[in-house]
Amino acid sequence: MPITCRHFVIALVLSATSVGQPLMRLQGLDRLYFEHVGEKEDHLQIPSFLVELLPARIQAVNFSSRKTVREMRDGELELQAEIRDFHLLMGQARGDLWLRQISVGTGAARITQLWWALYDRGHSTDVWCFTANPERTDSKALSNYEIEAASSTADSVKLRVYGSMFRPGGAWWVTGKTFFFAVEAKTLRLSRVTNDFGFFQDYGVADTSDSVDVTTEQEVGGCFQISSYDKIQEPILRACRFRNPLADETWEFNWMRMERTTHCFADKLKARVSYRSFDQPSFVERGGK
Repeated sequence: MPITCRHFVIALVLSATSVGQPLMRLQGLDRLYFEHVGEKEDHLQIPSFLVELLPARIQAVNFSSRKTVREMRDGELELQAEIRDFHLLMGQARGDLWLRQISVGTGAARITQLWWALYDRGHSTDVWCFTANPERTDSKALSNYEIEAASSTADSVKLRVYGSMFRPGGAWWVTGKTFFFAVEAKTLRLSRVTNDFGFFQDYGVADTSDSVDVTTEQEVGGCFQISSYDKIQEPILRACRFRNPLADETWEFNWMRMERTTHCFADKLKARVSYRSFDQPSFVERGGK
């Protein structure tokens, strides 16, 4: 049974803090089916096993950009939590911002639980949780997410997000998306999403079969251009050095390598092209199709 954002939850009261100026907020992720589960001045509901990893305050020396893994238990359930912090360097005027990511899963569950918490000068401001459970995503089959890289300027943040799902019966998909956030006063607000690339293999295709659907998306002339390549066959996949994540035991996600593969497809194949406007939600957003 997949774990959810409110699985075995307890109420943890975050005390109000006084740091001399307003704290940066993180808003807008509800567009992507994230659940807003806490902010600094109200009750934060988190699983009891995560309380120590998502405290109200964290000293700067305790953040780490290196991924760490913790074996944990929630009653009889054995869990594994991967923790990684991302430093958002936006200048002194924006404060000292860190985004903590915690991905929680079990050996048996294909759907993980993702937690993002923003810390401004060590104080937790907003906490969000995501799970790709179709009951929480308008019945859409979405991906498990994980931040691959984060970059920032004085007025924006860009998160490169790795998505994946490996389903019983052999169907799988691997995606790369970029979440853009713009600064509005003291708020980082989601502004747009680009679906940079997606590799998809449907049910009924053997693990070692090389027939894959691929999509890419990029900004062109004030809108998003979507290029689709259907049922790419083995000769082209081999020429573009495609690696099947189920058939290749050494496969691991690599953003640059997958981008190079899509560029190779674009050079060798004619795409089916469509467009969406900047204000039109993509499939992974609420209201998108």
